[in-house]
Amino acid sequence: MPSTVLAPARARAAAAPAGRTLPARACIACPVTRLTGAQPPTRPTAPAFSPLSRRSQTPTRSPSAPRAQWLENTAEVEVAAPLDACWNMWEDRTRIPAWMPWIKAVTIQEDDPKLSRWVLSTDQFGRTWEFSWLARNLTPVRHAKIHWTSVPGSSTFGSALDIANRGAIRFYKKGAALTGVKLTISYEVPDGLAPFASAVTPLVERILRTDMGRFKELAEKEKDGGKA
Repeated sequence: MPSTVLAPARARAAAAPAGRTLPARACIACPVTRLTGAQPPTRPTAPAFSPLSRRSQTPTRSPSAPRAQWLENTAEVEVAAPLDACWNMWEDRTRIPAWMPWIKAVTIQEDDPKLSRWVLSTDQFGRTWEFSWLARNLTPVRHAKIHWTSVPGSSTFGSALDIANRGAIRFYKKGAALTGVKLTISYEVPDGLAPFASAVTPLVERILRTDMGRFKELAEKEKDGGKA
């Protein structure tokens, strides 16, 4: 190859720092490249981004996964008793069966006082049925709200009948010796059972109103010095 052609290429190669590859543009302009037909080195390029690639990695809910919804039942009563007296009665979970007889027992767990075992008992179809679960106390709002939620997987029937539920008691001071108390019970049911659960909501709320009426009597009796 003529030295007049190789000279400029040698000069550029000598000018490049050791270990550094000349830019592709310089290589293409190099006479050696033009004469030999060698391809210049190319820089690796990042793979093209596709919105579908990230979307496909995002977990999606299986179409076959069971769907459920929360149903809520409430009952409210005015109690002729000071707010702190009403609060104290509900704060002691073990007393709840006194005015909610379908709750057979509420037992505080010794290893964790924030947990309590609730036992529901009912007579149906000629026999007594019992169902229990663990509930975790949530942070209360003093003299305003006491609430709790069930612990997943704590049902005595196991996962086959693990009905998520939660409850809240709200207090409203309406006078020195007059308090509004509102009970809210919510539970999760599969979509397939939602129509049935909605149909019995009036019955459930009637039971809760009876319970709250019983609570009113007990609270007012205690205020007057009687025993619950």
